[in-house]
Formats: sequence, structure tokens, C-alpha cells
Amino acid sequence: MVEFSTFDVVVFDLDDTLYSEIDYVLSGYRYLSQLIEKLYSKSTYQSFLDALERNKSDIFEYVIAQHKLPKSLKEHLVLAYRYHTPNIQLHEGVIYTLEHLKSKNVPVYLITDGRGLTQRLKIVSLGIEKFFDYIFISEEVGAAKPEPDSFLAIQKIHPNKSIVYVADNPKKDFIVPKQLGWGAIGILNKSSRVHPLTKNYRQTANVWFDEFKELTC
Repeated sequence: MVEFSTFDVVVFDLDDTLYSEIDYVLSGYRYLSQLIEKLYSKSTYQSFLDALERNKSDIFEYVIAQHKLPKSLKEHLVLAYRYHTPNIQLHEGVIYTLEHLKSKNVPVYLITDGRGLTQRLKIVSLGIEKFFDYIFISEEVGAAKPEPDSFLAIQKIHPNKSIVYVADNPKKDFIVPKQLGWGAIGILNKSSRVHPLTKNYRQTANVWFDEFKELTC
């Protein structure tokens, strides 16, 4: 087991690390289907699920075509999806870990890729904004992972401190942390993760856990 007490600073990713990103996707589809039902009296939720299961390249276009909706609706659906207030839940163990770190006065940060408003709506819905010393969102920072900007900003605040990054994506999350000498902890969540694992994912982090709840303070 990994003891967070061995690190001076803890940094988390958001999507598929603290909660399941597929839950966000389904929350958005439920919201859109309710909106379409209200405005066009058409039931579309199953079509969203079908498009997801069939891995359609453009889910919005697929649903619009299936139900003969106006093509101009797409851009509005995309924005409504991005800016809806999501119904999502934290992984088991996340609140315990965040509360414990806060009680020990351990600096805690969040580095996440995405649009500022979209990511902040997720954070507010999860009720976790109060736990972070600072939240770095790629759109707001102007740099997405694996660009080093957000990681370097934290290291500048805490020079000569031991720092660990807890995340899920082996393709981009751990490149900079390992270059900087940080600890790197991967969360698998194989049953629900959105982004596939690489063949060599085990090598990208120091240790991988099946679920967040396996972490311990």
C-alpha cells in the first residue's frame, strides 16, 4: 500500500481518477434526452446509448439523424452537454482521503484537462473544491498534459518537497511527474474507464491500483 504520509504534497487528476467519467457522459445524455423530449416530444436516450455502444464517431449527428431532428440542433446539443450540471459521484474512498489530507495540513492540488466551465461544474457537483489549494484546468492555464506548466507551477510553490501525482491515463498523465522526480500512482478502474490502457501502462507509474479505495493515507 502507498502511504501518502511519505509525500509532502499530493496532486490529483479528476476524470476517471476521483470519479468515473462514463457517469459524466451518461449524465449528459440523460440531460439532453430530457431536453429533446421537452422541446420536440421525441424519446432519444436509447439512441444516445446505442451510439455510444456502437462507438459512433459523432453521437450527436447519429441521434439527430435517427429522430429526424433539425441538423442545426447539433451545436446547441454540444454546448448543452458541456455546460450541464452533472449528476456524478466520487469513487469510494475519495472523501476520506481528501478529508484526512486536509486534517494533516498536506497541500493538495488538482491538475485536469478540459474546458474551465465544464470541469468546474464537475468539481462543484462533486463538492470537492474546498479541499484543493489550487485547481489547474488546461483551458484556463493554456496548456494541457503532457505540457509541464501546471506541474512546474506546483513545484515552484514547493521546492525541494516530495510530490506525488495520482491519475489514470498512461498516455499523458505521468510523463512530466516522472521527469520531475515526483511519485506517480495510477488508478485502473478497468470496468468503467473511458480511455483505454496502453500495453506498457504498468511502466508509466510507480504503482497501479485497481480502484481508488485501495489507496491509504
